[in-house]
Amino acid sequence: MGAPGDGIAIVLVTKTPERAAAIATSLERADDRLVAEPTADTDAALRVLRDTPVDCLVTAGGLTDPTGVPFVETVRDRHPELPIVFCPDEALDAAAVSDAFEAGATDVARSCGESDRTPVLVRRISNAVASARAVAEAERQRRRLEAFTSGVSHDLRNPLTVAQGRIELARREGDVGHVDDAAAAIDRTFELIDDLLTLAKQGERPRELDSVELSDLAERCWANVATGDATLVVDGDRRLLAHPSRLKQLLENLFRNAVDHGGDDVTVFVGDISPMYTTTRAETDLPTGFFVEDDGRGISQDECEDVFDVGYTTAEGGTGFGLNIVREVANAHGWEVSVSEGTRGGARFEITGAESGG
Repeated sequence: MGAPGDGIAIVLVTKTPERAAAIATSLERADDRLVAEPTADTDAALRVLRDTPVDCLVTAGGLTDPTGVPFVETVRDRHPELPIVFCPDEALDAAAVSDAFEAGATDVARSCGESDRTPVLVRRISNAVASARAVAEAERQRRRLEAFTSGVSHDLRNPLTVAQGRIELARREGDVGHVDDAAAAIDRTFELIDDLLTLAKQGERPRELDSVELSDLAERCWANVATGDATLVVDGDRRLLAHPSRLKQLLENLFRNAVDHGGDDVTVFVGDISPMYTTTRAETDLPTGFFVEDDGRGISQDECEDVFDVGYTTAEGGTGFGLNIVREVANAHGWEVSVSEGTRGGARFEITGAESGG
């Protein structure tokens, strides 16, 4: 299902399809951010939660038993972070409310079958989702800080230790060759600092997005990268809703990665990822976005698991931050980035979840 932008995707489970549809319509009319998937089948609801991005589960009335609490408990076991708003048919006593919270409900609201209760339920859903998103963002930033501090402590220490040792040898032996080595290590330190500062900025969520023509930006990014005799082929006219300078950083890093690992004569392809329409899947369920692929030496399955980690590199002289910056840019936009073996034998990076820029 999914909801665009700051929308809220809901799975609504009730006893009957008619009631589910009526409540879903009422919620969507009350707040245009809400996209509700109504169902009277708990198994179907569990499949939706498993297979598609959902922001909140709303249960109305008894489902698998007169209270509906066991279903809440099942969902909480499978989806620990999902907000669950529990709406019993009747007013619950204090013990029953406690049971609902203990089962994993995020909030308990009065019966949502009454039209005059719809605004209250909308607020409960909105608050639960906002709280969950804030927690998720705080955890994301915590992981970023850990990765950042790890990169600073590990990657800056090495060249500074080299520089310190070479300077000491130069003092002791009077060999200016050691000074040259120390200078090279210091230059390396500045290079790492630049990458670390870029990494720190890219993970911040952009406040404003613009419509960006991917093909035009790709051509301009290619001109900014030392690509030797490499060739760029752009196939597609997609426009993306993105932060232009961040997307530029993502593309340039992917181009550098292709040349560093594929050689000066590598060919790099940029194109659209468009949904393939079927009779069983809706368009909104299918991935869209773009890819950057090369015909170089490729990437092993083992490398696919590690290439986005801070400091990981197989290129001589690489800092190990380029692809981590790519992931941070993608995550900041709410996109997904993955790598696999390409159709031409090289590496293929796919960026999905990007919204059309019109």
